[in-house]
Parts: sequence; C-alpha cells; structure tokens
Amino acid sequence: KHSVRLLFTTDANCQSELMPQPITGILTPNITPVDDSGRVDEERLRGYVDWLIERGVDGLYPNGSTGEFVRFTAEERRRIVQIVVEQAGGRVPVLAGAAEANVKATIDACDAYGAMGVRAVAIVAPFYYRLSSEGVYAYFREIADNVSIDVTLYNIPLFASPIEVDTVIRLA
Repeated sequence: KHSVRLLFTTDANCQSELMPQPITGILTPNITPVDDSGRVDEERLRGYVDWLIERGVDGLYPNGSTGEFVRFTAEERRRIVQIVVEQAGGRVPVLAGAAEANVKATIDACDAYGAMGVRAVAIVAPFYYRLSSEGVYAYFREIADNVSIDVTLYNIPLFASPIEVDTVIRLA
C-alpha cells in the first residue's frame, strides 16, 4: 500500500525517509494559452514556461483550475503536461493536475504524467456528485494503491467533494 506523503514544506533543508525531495518554494498554477480556434497554443505555452522560470518560480503546475483543465480533452491535457515538462527541461519540478471524472481515468492520467517525468500529481476529490468522507477516502485509497507517482490532495470544496482532515490522516 502507498500512503499520501508530505511533499511540501517551508523548510528547504528538510529531508526524511517519508519526504524524499520535498517540493519547496513557489509553484505557479499555469494558465493555458489558446489560439483563435480554442486549441492549445503550443508556442505561447513554451514561451510562458520559459518566462515563468526566468522570473524565478520554483515549480510549475499545469492542468489546474487556473489552466481551465475542464475545457480540454484528456488528450489535450496530456499534451499540455508534455509541453510543460519538455520546456521546463528539469530546471524546476512539475506538479501536474490529474483530475479526471472517474478513478480509472485519474489513475491513467497519473501513469501518463509519471511517464512524462512530472515530480507529482495534484488530484481533487470527485466532482459533480458529492461523496461522503468514506467515499472520498475510498477514491484516494484506490489511487494510492494503483499509482507509483506521488500524489498531492487538492481540496476545493466549492467544486468537488470536500477532503476532510480525518480523511487525510487516514490516508497518511
């Protein structure tokens, strides 16, 4: 069984068996530039990644709410992450949003992003239908048991099932 690990800390010197290679500093949620027809503008996205890194961000976060992930297909979301990872070129870690409509699609996204070289993924609890705390726990437990990449929990209760503190403790 995998557990949810602490991936973020304010202490850049913090290292432990439970927290290898912590993510520190400022990770910027990324916008996703599109062209006039609504397709991902790959050239502008690459330029944006360079611009952010040149200005000192410590990591990138594509496919989050700021990047309007729900407006893109699964294939487009994978391409967005691929572009960000390629353009970052290891200069900063990438934390990819892997929110999908069901657990299997979420696991598939985690596997795809892990193969692309992201440092970790961020996942919201199931959205559209509200789940109980037990349902949210079961959702994340299934993901943890089936992926090898580190997972961060993204709690946005206005739009997704809330992730209660007790659920986080049980997953840890």
